[in-house]
Amino acid sequence: MLIESASTLIRVAIAATCVMLGDSDPLANCATGAASTHASTNAVTWTPGTEVRSKHYRILSDLGVDDTRIYSTHLDLIYEEYARRLSSLAQRAPEVPFVLMFAKEQDYIAELRKRYGVNAIGSGGMFFITSEGAALAFFTESLPRSRVFHVLQHEGFHQYAYSRFVGALSPWLNEGLAEYFGEAVVIDGRVIVGQASPGPVERIKKAIDANTTIDFLRLLTMTSEAWNDNVRTGDASIQYMQSWSMVQFLSWAENGRYRGAFEGYLQLIHSGVPSERAFVQAFQTNDLKSFENTWKQWALKTTPSSLGTAALRLTFLAEGLVALSRDGVKVESLDDLLAKLRDRNFSTEVSVHGRTEKMEANETILVIPKDELADAQPVFDMIVPKPARSTANDKKREADHPTPPTITTRGLEPRELVLKWTRRKSGEFDYEILSPKKAPPAAKEPKKPAKDKA
Repeated sequence: MLIESASTLIRVAIAATCVMLGDSDPLANCATGAASTHASTNAVTWTPGTEVRSKHYRILSDLGVDDTRIYSTHLDLIYEEYARRLSSLAQRAPEVPFVLMFAKEQDYIAELRKRYGVNAIGSGGMFFITSEGAALAFFTESLPRSRVFHVLQHEGFHQYAYSRFVGALSPWLNEGLAEYFGEAVVIDGRVIVGQASPGPVERIKKAIDANTTIDFLRLLTMTSEAWNDNVRTGDASIQYMQSWSMVQFLSWAENGRYRGAFEGYLQLIHSGVPSERAFVQAFQTNDLKSFENTWKQWALKTTPSSLGTAALRLTFLAEGLVALSRDGVKVESLDDLLAKLRDRNFSTEVSVHGRTEKMEANETILVIPKDELADAQPVFDMIVPKPARSTANDKKREADHPTPPTITTRGLEPRELVLKWTRRKSGEFDYEILSPKKAPPAAKEPKKPAKDKA
């Protein structure tokens, strides 16, 4: 029903084919619903494109079936996390559960400019609302999956929040919450929020030490125009970073001491109370300077999350293993993997708090920070696959694209992480990160040859 409501708001491009994800007969319902209702008035201008219906979204994608399914499933999982976390807030406007998935950046830029009048240059994705329509749009070309996931989680929050707040969220809160969800880790179908990776944690500490953070009153009352002016001048990373850190603080500091007041703050804004007045009313204080100092003291003591950092670095290693396997390169150990990635100058991009950063192959990639949940230092371990009996075709596929080794954590709390590999029809590999209670058994050391007796 939400898809039907949203489709009356937006002029959607109807694709030539239609797939219902999870339906035993994918094409059975293509003649019904919003697509057929509007097909006669909406010409296809972007081809090829496949219309996909996930659990919560209507999607137009020119990605392959596997990638479309991966990102559609991810969108549904994170949608349900938004809905669970914001369940007390009534819907104030129709949802806009429309998503455009582009394989190529140039198609993403061209389509958004031509059809919606949106300038998407320099962005990896966005949620937009114009007189011509509204959607969450993104592209995947040359981007690691971790960065695309961050875009979906960040922009997906803006998309969901629109139906609850209809523009009432102040920029700091809108972006801080979007980054809060953007930093979440999705493992084994579970969304784990409240994660803090090393880069942002250290940068906010440096900003506090250098006295370059934004006064909280100014941040609290900053207009969208002022926020966007800083984005245009390239001086916005502290806004995103500090807003995320403040949301972390209000959600988790001192065993959730401020969480109830934070939820009350959101309720007041949802009911139309301006941001500053809502904050004073919800937190029962107008001494914002003391409140800001309490946040700073907390931020200076904050440590990176072991789980989130391990997941981010494991994803980097997985992307590297995919690239090596694609070129027929085998890996024998973690040190061997690091050396081969270094030889290739392998790197990936991540979006963090208003800026794009490179993750590169260096020693820190193999390190998991220890947080308060772990009794001992967690580590990565590699299990190299054993050769299996196979047909001539299997042997050729293995030679062209060797099966990557399993990488697992050991000693990570609250659960371990393990890479699972799946070979695609093309012979190349895809991966997902699983989270068992126990890591798989370590590889047995090969037996040393017996010494000749004298």
